[in-house]
Amino acid sequence: MRRGSGKDWRLTTRRIRCVVEYLGTRYAGFQRQPGEMTVQQVLEEAIGAVTQEDVRTTGSGRTDAGAHALGQVFTFSSATQLPAEALRRAVNARLPYDISLRHADEAPESFHPRHSARSRTYRYLIWNRPARSPFWSDRATHIPVPLDHALMHEACQLLVGNHDFSSFVPLHQDTNRTRTIIRASCFRDGDLVSIELEGNSFMRQMIRSIAGTLIRVGLKKVSIGEFAEILESKTRTEAGDTAPAQGLYLVSVQYSGSSEQANIDVESGSWAAAIEETV
Repeated sequence: MRRGSGKDWRLTTRRIRCVVEYLGTRYAGFQRQPGEMTVQQVLEEAIGAVTQEDVRTTGSGRTDAGAHALGQVFTFSSATQLPAEALRRAVNARLPYDISLRHADEAPESFHPRHSARSRTYRYLIWNRPARSPFWSDRATHIPVPLDHALMHEACQLLVGNHDFSSFVPLHQDTNRTRTIIRASCFRDGDLVSIELEGNSFMRQMIRSIAGTLIRVGLKKVSIGEFAEILESKTRTEAGDTAPAQGLYLVSVQYSGSSEQANIDVESGSWAAAIEETV
């Protein structure tokens, strides 16, 4: 493959921006890892096969092993002369069944999928009925006991705003743990209970730990007052277990510029219906 070198190559290079959706069941997360199969590796190999270049992608963020995405944004540089839409179709022809490019366009050099992001939206799915579902086994967490989603939604409102989320991140994570949650909700669609969070950024396992604690609220093992105390305690051992990764979805990434956002918005219709189309 050609790497491209010299002034002429740099002048003809374009920054391509893509929106990808994937089922993460078979992958050790999005980001490349030595000795592991990841979504990023598979994407780079497929793009490289089309462009005949040694491609390196930059994603809007990581997802955990086994977690999924409907709207992961990534970029790469290429000297290919293929129009973005033709490139998208050619790459999709080389991707496995569980990864698909939904959108591709040419982005300005100033655009960075992670640093340019204003917020990210995640959902956590819970299959909530006594009998497990083989169709949702790797795509939602099964809780056989009825959950009170109204209580879970009430607890979600305590998360909105600027907080230290130490109660929901691993003890060894040494970083500033203050984040801003823009909106939070929990709702039911039949047997499917969804937790949705939009925030400026999220730490490793933060959403899954919040989901595990909200599940305890829905089971009425943790009261609303106790949930508030857990948040304020800043102590990980006070919160619930980290919920399994298969229920977690990166839904979308929001960007500050309205024109930038419009370029990557992809109409998905009913969110639950979009998932059910694949089962």
